[in-house]
Amino acid sequence: MIPPPPRKILPFGKDYKVGDSNEWRVPEESDFYSKWSEEKQFHVGDNLLFYYNDQVDDVLEINSDLEFRFCDTTSPVAVHNGGQDLIRLTKPGIRYFITSKIGHCEAGLKLRVVVRPLSTSVAKKTQLSPFGRLIKWLHDSFRPHPHH
Repeated sequence: MIPPPPRKILPFGKDYKVGDSNEWRVPEESDFYSKWSEEKQFHVGDNLLFYYNDQVDDVLEINSDLEFRFCDTTSPVAVHNGGQDLIRLTKPGIRYFITSKIGHCEAGLKLRVVVRPLSTSVAKKTQLSPFGRLIKWLHDSFRPHPHH
């Protein structure tokens, strides 16, 4: 497998291989992908990596929960069919992915991802270790105050 290209923007994002070892294919349990995405926290800057057999499936991004529920492929936002697709999560909100192959979406090959905003406070906190935060807190709390 070819590793994904190096990132040019948002270097702090995580890569999520959709479906892990199952990849993007009709699952044995129809709720497999909903369970897979519920166990994770996706943030702006993360990437979804879809690996699949491009002779069998594709990835359609669609707009709404209704289209998602009914596997409606009539007006996709984007169509991916390369077999290895990297999809960047660039803004907060819900993203919906299905396949256009008849019966596959109905069998559970669909993914709903809740993308959380990347708040600046989160980015700053992660740069300091817990010990570093303690030192900063001690430093800020017990700084000598100048007397007038």
